Amino acid sequence: MRIKFCGTASLADMRCAIDAGCDAVGFIMGVTHQSSDFVTAAEAAKMVRRLPPFVEPVAVTHLQETQDLIGLVKESRCTTLQVQNIIEPTELDAVRDALPYVTIVKAVHVTDASAVAAAKRYEPYADALLLDTRTREKLGGTGIPHDWNISAAIVANSTIPVILAGGLTPENVREAIRKVRPYGVDVHTGVRKDGVRNPERTLAFAREARNALPNSGNEE
Repeated sequence: MRIKFCGTASLADMRCAIDAGCDAVGFIMGVTHQSSDFVTAAEAAKMVRRLPPFVEPVAVTHLQETQDLIGLVKESRCTTLQVQNIIEPTELDAVRDALPYVTIVKAVHVTDASAVAAAKRYEPYADALLLDTRTREKLGGTGIPHDWNISAAIVANSTIPVILAGGLTPENVREAIRKVRPYGVDVHTGVRKDGVRNPERTLAFAREARNALPNSGNEE
């Protein structure tokens, strides 16, 4: 089970995720909605330089304009782009043409059953989908789970990897994985305590996620 820890805002956050054996760390940049733990692209780039091999840096952003997305990835030096906001699917092709080395993850907000069609709409243009929860104020980092039955239906019918996010915690991630069967999981607020990433909760989340399914430990 692949694991991404999002909202990496300091070297301490990053070390915490690395010590838990993460596959990816997310840097929240270019925010237009309410968010926490966001950084500038320059700050992210400094942390990316300190990442060990085989840990993927992910630019997580609310930005929608193609040139803004391209500029953000270049400046931050991330190799995966996670687009949280609404964007025309064909715009993802424009990003790919400009940055052929970048993996594109498109967030789909699971507010109701319409998310199934939204996921299918983006599927031909993205390398992976991320199923998240949103509110009027927030495009992610809400700490609120969504309907895992809808997420499970999206996973079952997707031809590309699907990552589950939205209100995941060490206490519920095992159940969520067993229900949804995603390619990976993504957590932000669920491993924080007193406003910062908590080592014990981060380790517990990774342990629960990797042991959720038979033979779901570290894949080769």
